[in-house]
Amino acid sequence: MNIDKAIELALENVRKEGLTDIFPTPFEVSLLKNEQFRAFLSTQVKSRINSNSLSGLKVHPISHVLFPKKDAYDFRRAALIQPVDTIAYLALVLMYADVIEKNRIEKRNKVVFSYRFKPKGGYLFDPKFNYTSFQAHVADRQKSRRAKVLVKCDISNFYDRLNLHRLESTLLSLPIDTKLVKLTNELLSFWANRDSYSLPIGGNASRILAEASLIAVDDYLRSLKVKFCRFVDDYRLFAPDAKTAHAWLTILVERLYLEGLTVNPSKTVIEDVSKKTRSSFAIAEEARQVANELRQGRIIVGYSGTIPTKFRELSDRETTELKEAATEELEGKITKNQILQPDDVRRFLRIVVASGDYSKLFLYQSLVEKFPQFTPLLIDLLIKKENLIPDILKESIKTYFSDVLSEGVKYPEYMLISIVRLLGTKGFSNTAALMELFRSLRRNSGAYIGRAVLDALSGNTIRTDVLEIRQYYPRADLWEKRAIIRIVDSTLPEEEKRPWLKNVKVHTSEDYFAIESFDPKKAKK
Repeated sequence: MNIDKAIELALENVRKEGLTDIFPTPFEVSLLKNEQFRAFLSTQVKSRINSNSLSGLKVHPISHVLFPKKDAYDFRRAALIQPVDTIAYLALVLMYADVIEKNRIEKRNKVVFSYRFKPKGGYLFDPKFNYTSFQAHVADRQKSRRAKVLVKCDISNFYDRLNLHRLESTLLSLPIDTKLVKLTNELLSFWANRDSYSLPIGGNASRILAEASLIAVDDYLRSLKVKFCRFVDDYRLFAPDAKTAHAWLTILVERLYLEGLTVNPSKTVIEDVSKKTRSSFAIAEEARQVANELRQGRIIVGYSGTIPTKFRELSDRETTELKEAATEELEGKITKNQILQPDDVRRFLRIVVASGDYSKLFLYQSLVEKFPQFTPLLIDLLIKKENLIPDILKESIKTYFSDVLSEGVKYPEYMLISIVRLLGTKGFSNTAALMELFRSLRRNSGAYIGRAVLDALSGNTIRTDVLEIRQYYPRADLWEKRAIIRIVDSTLPEEEKRPWLKNVKVHTSEDYFAIESFDPKKAKK
C-alpha cells in the first residue's frame, strides 16, 4: 500500500475505532472530524515516515497502565501512545500489512481466525474472522470422529515477550521494503527501551505485527500435518489420540521456543472430546456471548478473552431468561464468600438489569472489595443505568467511591480511572472529591490517572477551579496539557483565556492536537 493510502486509512481507522481499545476514547479523536486538520496531519505524518529515521518520526516514549485480563488477579500492560505517534505507527505498518496477510495461511483453510487484514470503510479486519468464529470452528472440529483429544494452550505473555529481532527477521524474509522494516524495528526498540522485547498492547498496528510474528510457527505446524487453529496466541490442537496430542504439543512448544516464546503451562489443558455431549449450538452461543462482552468491553488487545470493563446491554432473549431468576443464592455468595467467582458476579449483574430491581445493587461494596477487577464493569453499569437507580443508593455509592478516592494510593490505577469517571458523571458527580484527588496527585501516581481526573472535571468546574487547574499546566504531561487546554477554553471568558492560549500556541507548536482543540484548521480562501 502506498504511503498516501496508508495514512488515509490510518486516520479513518482512528476516527472509527479510536487510538486504542483499552482507554476511553479521548476527545482528541473527535478533532479528526475536521477535514483540514486531517489533511494537515497527513502531510506531517508523511514527512515523518519519509525521513526513514527514528529522529525524523519524532515519537514520544510510551507509558503503561496495568489492566485486568480474563483471569482473576491477572493483568496486562496497556500502552499509552500519543495520538500523532499512534497514527504514524499505524500508517507505517499499513504500508506492508497486505504483504503480511498474503503470507499467512489462507482464510479458506480456517486455521488462523485473528485479525485477517481486509480494510473496508475505515475498518481494517475481516469481520467474519473473530473470536466467535474461532470458537464455533473449535466446536465443529470437536464433533469430528478424527478429533478425539483437544489441546488448549496459549502463549505466556505473548505481546510482552515477543522478540523484536525475530520479528524484524520475519518481516525481512517477506517482500517488504527494507527501509520500512528497519524503521519499524527502530520505533519498537525505542518504545521497548532497547530491551529487544515487547509490542505495545492496545492498537491495531501491534495486532498486525503480532500476527506476522507467528507466520513461521503456523507454517511449521502445517508442514508436520498438525491439525490446529488459533486466535492470536490461543491455540487449539485436534488430535486423534493422547499420544499424538502430546507429540503435537511438544512440537508447538519447541517451535515457539525458537521464537523466544513459551506456552503457559498453567493454562494448558489436554481434554478428551471423544464423548463430547455439548451441542455445537450451545458452544457457539457461549462464544457469541463472550465475543459480545469483548467487543463491548473494548479490552480485546489481540487476546482471546478478558474481564469486561463495559457493560453489554442484554438481548431480548437474555432478558426473558433472566428477569425471573432468583438471586438469593448469588447474594449469599457475594456477602459470605471472601473471594468471588467471575461468573457469579457477571450473572448477578445481568439478573439485576433483566429484572429492573436496581435496589439489589446495595451489595456494590462487597462486589468491589471482594473482586476489585470488576470495578470498571460495575461502574459502567452504574453510569448507564443512573436514572433507574434509587436516589438513596446513588448517594451511598457516591459517598463510598469519594472516600475511596481519598485513599487513592492504595488502589490500582485502572480502578481509580473508573472511579474518577463515575464521579464526573451526572447523578454521581463530586467535583470537590475530584479536585482533592487532583491536588494530591504525584508525578509517580500513574501514567493516565491525571488525564482521567481532568476529563472527569471537564464540564464540572467553575472559574476558581479552572484557575487552579491552569497553574498545573507547566508540570503536566502531554495528555494532561491537552485536557487542561480544553477545560480553560470551554470555561473561561474570551478576554481571560486568549492571552494564555496565545502563549500555549507558541510553546506547543509540535502538539498538533493541542492547538487544534482551541484553534482549528480552516480551509484556505
